[in-house]
Amino acid sequence: MDLPTIKQKRDRLLDAENLCDHCLGRQFAQLGHGLENYERGIIVREIDDLNEDSFTDENVPDDADESHRCGCDACGMVFEELDHWTQLALDSFDRYELETFLIGIRPPEDVVSREDELWGEYGTEYTEPVKTELSRLIGKRIESRMDVKVDFERADIMAVIDMRQGKERVELQVNSVLIYGQYNKYSREIPQTEWHCRNCRGSGCEKCDWTGKQYPTSVQEEIQEPFIRESKAIEAKFHGGGREDVDAKCLGKREFVLELIEPLNRDLDLEELQEEVNESTEKVEVFEMQYTHKDKAADIKQKHADKEYRAQVETEKEFEEGDLEEISKVVGVVKQDTPERVEHRRADKTREREVYEVDWEKTGDKEFELEVKAEAGTYIKELIHGDEGRTQPNISDLIGTQAECIQLDVIWIEK
Repeated sequence: MDLPTIKQKRDRLLDAENLCDHCLGRQFAQLGHGLENYERGIIVREIDDLNEDSFTDENVPDDADESHRCGCDACGMVFEELDHWTQLALDSFDRYELETFLIGIRPPEDVVSREDELWGEYGTEYTEPVKTELSRLIGKRIESRMDVKVDFERADIMAVIDMRQGKERVELQVNSVLIYGQYNKYSREIPQTEWHCRNCRGSGCEKCDWTGKQYPTSVQEEIQEPFIRESKAIEAKFHGGGREDVDAKCLGKREFVLELIEPLNRDLDLEELQEEVNESTEKVEVFEMQYTHKDKAADIKQKHADKEYRAQVETEKEFEEGDLEEISKVVGVVKQDTPERVEHRRADKTREREVYEVDWEKTGDKEFELEVKAEAGTYIKELIHGDEGRTQPNISDLIGTQAECIQLDVIWIEK
């Protein structure tokens, strides 16, 4: 069955329906460029021989006004209340600092039902949903009254205007502020993020001095406080590009994204806040703080960055310097079963990782310093002590005496 022509569709609508200019024009919303639907509605009424080329600025009367014929049973008079809805949205923005926004609409139920009836009767070709027109018109009003812009991709705030009877409110979806940075950790006593107390799991008990935490602080807590304070965010999330052990220093500038949840303020002096963090603690230092986007957190978490480590190693027996030459045999592919120390939180499987370079220096009868450059995900402590044979090859076997890593630093991370 052939679709009706534009003129035939218009004639049927005018004969059977009593539509306002907005609702009539919305049935032809995809025709013409740079026109509002009420202008299309006027063209539809006034151009007798209507066709696709009729929808131009030249066919819009000079005195055309969106308030003329702006209410009917199809829209429930919502277009007469545009200023009211606009003001509701503006009032909801009052506490927030923003540069971009997006408007969402929940139209009245009867308007949605009436729209479905029209589409069922006259088809959906050329049409636009009423909620799309409302969001556009309200968005334009907000742009004209505030120094802000609509952003369909990464708006600071989305205001959902609920026009349903008995609701009539604005719900805000406040998008996070995301800040990229790099950190060094100089303490061997703090984790990357907050750990709940193992005994009470965060509720507070005598063992954790009622803090609910396994450790008094963390890299995240040392960094986030001034950012939460200045942004007035309700909380922060920390997205690290991997993590080092609690007892390991990180000197390789590990990447992270700090996510500030529901901030009131977005225009932060990142240079000043970075300086404040670095002056307030000796446990961590931050670098390169800058605004970023939501994809960055996922990028750094998924990135498999190679790393270089420095380890202080003690052995069970004395060894000769020549014995350390055997360490070079660990270069290449190593197979590591999930270490015993992490098997409660890691899948039990065998991983193959590549060791790229090793270097060493004898520092005592039972001590040496080891530097290892390895593929992301290599367990360095297990590479040294062997984890009861779960890592092969391992340095303990190669030098002929049990070796233990007593101190570990991450000294380089691939960027």
